[in-house]
Amino acid sequence: MPPDHRSDDPPDIGESAGQSGFWEMDLPDMALALSDTACAIYGLGLAACRLDDFLRCAHPDERQGVSDTVHTALRTGTRLDAGYRIVRATGEERYVRVRAEPLRADGGRARYLGTIEDVTGQVRRRREAGLDARLLQMASGIAHIGGWTYDTAQGRVIWSDEVCRIHEVPAGTTPTIEEAIAYFAPESRGKLHRVVDACLRDGTPYDEELQIVTAHGRSVWVRAIGEPVRGAVGAITGLQGAFQDISDKREAEQQAACIAERLSATLESITDAFYTLDHDWRFTYLNREAERLFKRPRSELLGKVLWDEFGALKGQIGYCEFHRAVRENRTVVFEEYYAPYQTLSEVRAYPSDEGLTVYFRDVTEARKTEESLRLSEQRFRTIARATTDVVWDWNLEDDTLWASDSIEPVFGYTMTDFSGPIRAWSDHIHADERERVVSHIRSAIEGGEEQWMDEYRFLRKDGSVALVLDRGYIIRDAGGRATRMIGAMVDLTERRQAERRIEYLAYYDVLTQLPNRQLLIERLQRALDNCAQHRCTNALFFIDLDNFKSLNDTRGHAVGDQMLKQVAHRLSGCLSHQDTVSRFGGDEYVVLLEGLSADTEQACAHARAVGERMLMTLRQPYQLDHYCHHSTASIGMVLFSDTADDMGELLKRADMAMYEAKAAGRNTLRFFNPGMQAVLSARMALENDLRHALRHCEREFDLHYQPQIDRLGQVTGVEALVRWRHPARGMVSPAEFIPLAEETGLVMVLGQWVLEKACKQLLAWAADPATAQIEVAVNVSARQFHHPQFVAQVLDALSVPGIDARRLKLELTETSLLENVEDTIAKMNVLKLHGVSFALDDFGTGYSSLAYLRQLPLDMLKIDRSFVLDLLTNQNDAAIARTIIALGRSLGLRVLAEGVETAAQRDFLFEHGCDAYQGYLCAPALPPTAAATVTCRP
Repeated sequence: MPPDHRSDDPPDIGESAGQSGFWEMDLPDMALALSDTACAIYGLGLAACRLDDFLRCAHPDERQGVSDTVHTALRTGTRLDAGYRIVRATGEERYVRVRAEPLRADGGRARYLGTIEDVTGQVRRRREAGLDARLLQMASGIAHIGGWTYDTAQGRVIWSDEVCRIHEVPAGTTPTIEEAIAYFAPESRGKLHRVVDACLRDGTPYDEELQIVTAHGRSVWVRAIGEPVRGAVGAITGLQGAFQDISDKREAEQQAACIAERLSATLESITDAFYTLDHDWRFTYLNREAERLFKRPRSELLGKVLWDEFGALKGQIGYCEFHRAVRENRTVVFEEYYAPYQTLSEVRAYPSDEGLTVYFRDVTEARKTEESLRLSEQRFRTIARATTDVVWDWNLEDDTLWASDSIEPVFGYTMTDFSGPIRAWSDHIHADERERVVSHIRSAIEGGEEQWMDEYRFLRKDGSVALVLDRGYIIRDAGGRATRMIGAMVDLTERRQAERRIEYLAYYDVLTQLPNRQLLIERLQRALDNCAQHRCTNALFFIDLDNFKSLNDTRGHAVGDQMLKQVAHRLSGCLSHQDTVSRFGGDEYVVLLEGLSADTEQACAHARAVGERMLMTLRQPYQLDHYCHHSTASIGMVLFSDTADDMGELLKRADMAMYEAKAAGRNTLRFFNPGMQAVLSARMALENDLRHALRHCEREFDLHYQPQIDRLGQVTGVEALVRWRHPARGMVSPAEFIPLAEETGLVMVLGQWVLEKACKQLLAWAADPATAQIEVAVNVSARQFHHPQFVAQVLDALSVPGIDARRLKLELTETSLLENVEDTIAKMNVLKLHGVSFALDDFGTGYSSLAYLRQLPLDMLKIDRSFVLDLLTNQNDAAIARTIIALGRSLGLRVLAEGVETAAQRDFLFEHGCDAYQGYLCAPALPPTAAATVTCRP
């Protein structure tokens, strides 16, 4: 049996009677008797046969199934009803249905009596109907169109499978009319309500293109068609219609509109005038340039006949050429003079199925210019013969080059060598400069320049190299297009060699090849002049070689000169190309650094780094002939940023600082800058005071606590903040001493004191039920966190009996977390096992990777105060705050905002899910007793 007919029930292959016959079978001998019609159906010649012979007529693909069905019925004595294919002796396939009922005679002998029906016609008709239905379904899918009906009595809309697919809902979905309309975009629902109501009320059909939002949230353009369904008496009982996905069509229409818009913009922007004519010579389009040259607005010309509007064109060359273009279907190009406007136009016309497309431009001035050029050509050739410079003429239109006959005595080439394309010239430019020079001249031509000038090396015919000055003037047509260049080449070789030698001797030291005193003075003056304009700081170093006289005396001046050259080389390697190192005289060198930071401290740090680098390189051994010499240098340095400074005074100060370096034992660097010295002195004083204070922390440092408030207004935690009570300065801002502690490494001592002090406060608060639940947050620096003993130090501070480690929270910055992530996570996990929690401080100001953030065992994110300050007025800050809160909630972290100063800020944060805040809205950092008793209104 075929696969779709192998169920226990007989296949449905037709109920209407076709050709029918009868058959009878006795049991148990399995002998069959067939009527003539039955024999004809099976194509058998005998009316009697055995059951096995009868079953062998079944199609091979179905024979076993038929046999099983028949024998099961015979064995159980039940009714037989089977449909299947048979194959006649001729090879023809037919479909039959066999039915039989069991009968039992009085003597107990059993037999079956039944019918055989040929149902081939019914099966084929059903298959054809099924194929048509499938084809219709396929067509609906391809066209994205489906049908729908609405019965007002049932109140449900019945959608076809394709309509369900368009809505992205399961097949068979039957929404109410309101549910169906709800799928339409909000802006489309009102219109759809109106047309549906009108169709139900008045029978007005509708056909609308609207947008729906599918069950998956996609926006889809559809065409909704509806018409009334009327009952027997003509009353409207429902609606029916079609539903088509027209998204592709709408997209194609939008693309077509964009293409048309771009085409129109292109035609409006081209420099040529452009217009189109239909087959009746009527204007169908003009661009702006056409309006300008026709001196008529397009609104007056569209739809009008060309020859009627511009009658002077009739009978002229344009009239004849346009008709020839249309008649012969060929492009025509010509020039035409239009007497009323006294203009000469260059015209190109292209025939098409729609008519004629025409480009034209005014070439009146261009032709006048060409005539003037022709007349001046003769004068130019005459003048070229009268000069010793090599005069050249390059026609850009056909890329041909002409050179005057003076090229032979100057460079050795004949005029024939330089006649031809521009490569005749460019191929003789030195290979190292060819690309640059050609690019330069092309840039001048394409950039609208009037002239071009360059110096480059040019190869003479004998292979020698000449330095030339080449200058050319660019001739352009009325449209600005370069058409020609005329210029002259001058051989500067001997002149430049002499100039360079004179300049070199005037400004450079012959021995070391460094700038000499004269060039240094000029550059120093330039640096002074630039100070006011650029608001920058400069540095001047005076360098003297220690004990150089001894080397000269013992090894001779030749060896001393070797060392002076090596020193020059080493100093040059320490500087950038914009800095100057000069030999000032003898064994003295002066270095000028320009363009340092306007911030004095930063400039000083930069200059110090350069000075230390020079000291280090100058103390390396020198190989002088076969002798290894060790030497050092003493360096004095002065910073300057004021145009009022005098060059002589600056050199004197640098020299004095150098002698201070020598007095300090040589091989060192000394500053001469009272302002900078004061800054450095102040910093050193503060550092010394900080070191002294850290030896007596309890005397000078206090730990204050800023309350952290939850949504109910309760103090759930505090942040420990260190305060420095300097005995002379008073309260020192953390912004001054915390960075200094970080930079000098003193933060290790300070951080440990803060941690231990905070743990002691936890112990004190644990004794009072009112404060026992308060968490204390302690800031940990990156250097402190990554110290090998950090975990041990924390656990040691928590080891005092009575301290609940769950009340200690360590606040880390993004920078400290992202240094050696694996080590960070390991340390955090160890401390987490003991109950310590972690908060990520100033979140959003660094460069956290969300991938790493997900791995870190954090408990809280803290929104940096910079995002809280303006979140009510700055949309970006508000968006960042909301994002951080959402991110924290998605990661299962609490979120706390810092720097909350107003109730409006607090309310905004709580409204968007923030868990807690701290800031001046509630309280500043307070001593322990005051912090523990703070209350805030929720």
